Amino acid sequence: MTPLKLRKKIFLSFIFLLFLWLGGLLWFITQVPQNQNDFPKTPDAAIIVLTGGAGRLEYGLQLLSQHKGGTIFISGVGEKVTVSDIIKQAPDDIGKTLDESEITIGHRAENTIGNAQEIKKWLKSSRYKNIILVTSNYHMPRSILEISTALPQINIIPAPVIASDNELLFSEYHKYIASKLRHLFVSATRNL
Repeated sequence: MTPLKLRKKIFLSFIFLLFLWLGGLLWFITQVPQNQNDFPKTPDAAIIVLTGGAGRLEYGLQLLSQHKGGTIFISGVGEKVTVSDIIKQAPDDIGKTLDESEITIGHRAENTIGNAQEIKKWLKSSRYKNIILVTSNYHMPRSILEISTALPQINIIPAPVIASDNELLFSEYHKYIASKLRHLFVSATRNL
């Protein structure tokens, strides 16, 4: 192959990968919720909050105070944080309505994969088959991917916290690609 043909092949491969990346990014953007949906009270659902982003905990506690779910599980809480600490962080109008017995916290998760495993372990001891998932909107596609892979029998109702930081969208897109590739690799090698 001549150097000119090799350069042309490399250039065309680069253009193909660029279009593939852009197409994936556009698809990903369509998967990111842009609005908070109003949904009915679902007492047979557990509210699941993934810590790590602004407004997530507050929104989850608000949903609990509105009886949108029967209980709340907060995944990825700092090791020394207690349920009492969580209630103290809630706005007064919400904090006064909360019952400590409806709040469970998990201390083990350090990332989204860990959240999925922590939620899976907690749900094994509960009766819930539906979850109301509270996380940032840009984080929702990857969270659903990880949780639905760990718990395929669980119905996930997205409850996004709308974030305005578009830089995180690009970062999260690349993390989503990495998660998807990891799941494909694990699935392909499981049968070997």
